[in-house]
Amino acid sequence: MADGVDPVDDPVDDDPVDDYAIGVSALSALVAKLPAHPPVTHGRMFNGDGVKVHGKMFAFIGRNGDLVAKLPHDRVRDLVARRSGDPVVMGVRTMREWVRLSAEAEAEAEAGAGAWSEVLFEAYSFALTRPNG
Repeated sequence: MADGVDPVDDPVDDDPVDDYAIGVSALSALVAKLPAHPPVTHGRMFNGDGVKVHGKMFAFIGRNGDLVAKLPHDRVRDLVARRSGDPVVMGVRTMREWVRLSAEAEAEAEAGAGAWSEVLFEAYSFALTRPNG
């Protein structure tokens, strides 16, 4: 208290950054740019807000605000090799067709030109190729 300010009275940031909410907002904005048919619907996966087409989840927001998307295994390997994405690990199992793209990388990209936009469209297209069931 050398500066005369009681720590209890220190200003508190009343508007903390909520990475999850920012990720959900970014996902919603990008979904609006996807084709209208077949329609994208919303759902939950691992307690995260996500998107589906024909009932198949193709992307969701991880608890830290990152985008998690389902892509062909070779594309996931490519993104990981280029350090554009990270593998998704559930427990001890690496999910072969899922990749995580950081919220920080998307925030640094130009609006609409970030990796999330490209990967989300790829995930949507990939989901359309998957058999129903």
